Amino acid sequence: MKPVRWPGKWIRQVVARHVCLVRPQSLWKRYLLAFLLIGGLMSASHVTSLMSIRATDGYAELINIAGRQRMLSQRILFYVSDLHNSSSGAAMAGLEKTVAEFEQAHELLVNRPGLPDALVTLYHDAEPIPLDMFTRRYAAMAAYYPGAQGVERINIRDQLTVWGEYDLLGRLNEAVTLLENHSKAQSRQLLHIQHTTFYIAVLIFVLEAALIFLPAQISVTRAISRLERRKKQLSGSYDALRARNSELMSARRTLAHAANHDTLTGLANRRAINEFLSQLPAAHTKADITLGVLKIDLDRFKSVNDRFGHAAGDALLKKTATLLRRETSPGDLVGRIGGDEFVVVVTEPASVQAIEALARRIVNALSEPFVFEGRTCRTGASAGYTLAGSSTATPDQLLIESDLALYEAKRTGRGRAHEYSNELRADIETRHALFSEIGTAIDRDEFEAWMQPQVCAGTLRLAGCEVLVRWNHPTRGIVPPAIFLAAAEQAGLLRAIDMMMLSKGLDQLEDLRAAGIDLPKISVNASPATLHDPHLPERLIQEISSRHLSPQDLVVEVLESTLIESEDDMAARTIARIADAGIAVSLDDFGTGYASMSTLSQLTLSGIKLDQSLISPVPQPRAESIISALVTMSRSLGMTVVAEGIETEEQLELVAGMGCDTVQGYLIGKPMRAVDFHAWALNCHEETAGRRA
Repeated sequence: MKPVRWPGKWIRQVVARHVCLVRPQSLWKRYLLAFLLIGGLMSASHVTSLMSIRATDGYAELINIAGRQRMLSQRILFYVSDLHNSSSGAAMAGLEKTVAEFEQAHELLVNRPGLPDALVTLYHDAEPIPLDMFTRRYAAMAAYYPGAQGVERINIRDQLTVWGEYDLLGRLNEAVTLLENHSKAQSRQLLHIQHTTFYIAVLIFVLEAALIFLPAQISVTRAISRLERRKKQLSGSYDALRARNSELMSARRTLAHAANHDTLTGLANRRAINEFLSQLPAAHTKADITLGVLKIDLDRFKSVNDRFGHAAGDALLKKTATLLRRETSPGDLVGRIGGDEFVVVVTEPASVQAIEALARRIVNALSEPFVFEGRTCRTGASAGYTLAGSSTATPDQLLIESDLALYEAKRTGRGRAHEYSNELRADIETRHALFSEIGTAIDRDEFEAWMQPQVCAGTLRLAGCEVLVRWNHPTRGIVPPAIFLAAAEQAGLLRAIDMMMLSKGLDQLEDLRAAGIDLPKISVNASPATLHDPHLPERLIQEISSRHLSPQDLVVEVLESTLIESEDDMAARTIARIADAGIAVSLDDFGTGYASMSTLSQLTLSGIKLDQSLISPVPQPRAESIISALVTMSRSLGMTVVAEGIETEEQLELVAGMGCDTVQGYLIGKPMRAVDFHAWALNCHEETAGRRA
């Protein structure tokens, strides 16, 4: 072997003496050198492995924190959506807790020393806005959300949704990806150290096989075992991250479902209905394809909550949802847009008649008694519907049209279905225009008291008159009550109009009697708002006494629907007090509602007025049978019967023969001003005598 030439003589001597041992006695020095080399190698490998393992553990913890922050951002969205649908205490507490955890996780992440440069750049120097600032804004906006109101609250929710579902979620995903990449790089470095250690150990084993093979093998085996355990731990962390990611995806799907469905009934919410309506035109390309939008509102739903509790109200809403699903087709969409309002979108209906039939079926089904925990209550429903081509209206317009039709159904008596039309919109716009003028009209005394005569059914003698309100509008002329009473009720001025008609009616009664007209009494109408005036009996007596009249000169007419729809017993108590004062109370439009015989027997009523809908079919046998039964029932309760809507001589003779006490209608006389009524009354005896002859 050719000797190695060293740069200096003294170096050659040191190496020859202490390294390249040739004497057997000095063989232990070689062993010692080999041992020192192996020991140094193993020590360096061990220290490096521990440092890499600590760094890997640190990255695993960072990945967990970043993943948890991503999950908490989605949970914040869930609670924000829940608070938007119903401001419950549990949702608010959950949001506050989640925001606090979100901020804590963020502080742990950004304040941790030794973060990768790429992650530091992402959190503090990224454009257009660092993730640290973005995250803090998101948390601050979520914490502020419960205290926001109105449009601000909606804007905050929308901004949080955009950030949470796209911007912030994408940036957090980027942070997790950076941490995972660094973790994988650390694993590769650790594996490289392992391989390097193994190769050097094999080399030294070849050189010193006889002395260091077994110790080297044991050291390497132990090092490999430790590395394998760490590798398994890293693999477990990766599996945990995958499981956590699956949980986040599941939570996202849950949030998406909650964002489009009502939590109580499981029906589509307003957002889902708008999206459904917006997508229909794209799905249908034929111009003649139509869709129907049906809006249903439960009648007297508040009384169910007040009398039986919110559990009963929730049960009624769930029952309504089940019924709507049962009555509709699989391709239709059923939704709840809030409170007791429901919407049905009928795709490709056969005809307008099919929509009308569906609406009536739903209204009739919801009118059935509702039983909750052994207690029975009657609610009912009203419906409005509209029909449109695939490209003729926007979702908002369709919902507005069905809402206008629903309003008309409730205004005209509830418990019915009404179709939208352009004429209906014009009528509603007219009522809205009159709404702002009613107060001025009262101040200007534009409301007039007209009188419609009532005569005895048998003798045709004048028995009284009904005082009816008419609006003498300065530009529109005479406006009938059907046009403006709803607006007056909405403006809260119906009671003022009632009291004005009472005062003018009593003045006219006094004037007619002074002119020699024998008018026995007048009838005035009392709206629900008037009956809820606790001082109404005293006001009536004061008006009567100030004119030196008698309580028997006045009859107060109340609508049957007033007694049914009243959510308390104020109306019944007021009726009883009016009757105690000696003033007669009559039930007007009897036969248009659901007043039961027990209701009539419990009230202090002097009589009933049969609605025109019961009189119009006469002389049909079925109609005559119903009227005869009602007259017999009234007689048994000691009440008089007024037949309203008499338009023919035949009707007059038949209702008189069936026992009705008083008749009223166009055959007798139309509503007229006081001066015209005076002339009519003077000729009343001659006209009725000629009719009887």
